[in-house]
Amino acid sequence: MKTILALLSLTLLSMNMQAQDFIREYDSKTEKPLLRGELSFEDLLAESTCSWLQEGAKEYTPNKETVKQLNALLPKYKIKVFIGTWCEDTQELLPQFFKTLTASSYDLNGLEMYGVNRNKEALNVEHKIYNISRVPTFIIMDRFREVGRITESVNVSIEEDLLEILARDMRNQSAEK
Repeated sequence: MKTILALLSLTLLSMNMQAQDFIREYDSKTEKPLLRGELSFEDLLAESTCSWLQEGAKEYTPNKETVKQLNALLPKYKIKVFIGTWCEDTQELLPQFFKTLTASSYDLNGLEMYGVNRNKEALNVEHKIYNISRVPTFIIMDRFREVGRITESVNVSIEEDLLEILARDMRNQSAEK
């Protein structure tokens, strides 16, 4: 019994000692905290300074037909997202992206999201690996191959632009066969 309690204590201690995936930093321009590092939608929804995510998602209605097509294509892909919680473009597009993903039943485990500061720096080197210069940036990946990206704004809508990237990749894959 003592061994079990000792193992449980060590497990709980190690869980508490694990590094936090993101940090809060003071943004001198907005005088609010900004989030930097690896984030989840749950992290953002829990932040009082990110109420724009839930409010924007509630207001947005993605095109149902496009969402249906995304539902068939998206599961094959992973998505890397770089955001600035301080950024107006992020505050507009990320809620639309979130609503589109949830409407298409995308498994959010296939998504990695990183908050960056005003210098577009994440906590580690992710911003360098993916050459991030503007936010938000949504990078669609097929294994280790970048299929396409949406950067800072959309051409039509977040769901239409995503579908165009996936459709183009499907056409390219068919042409290679």
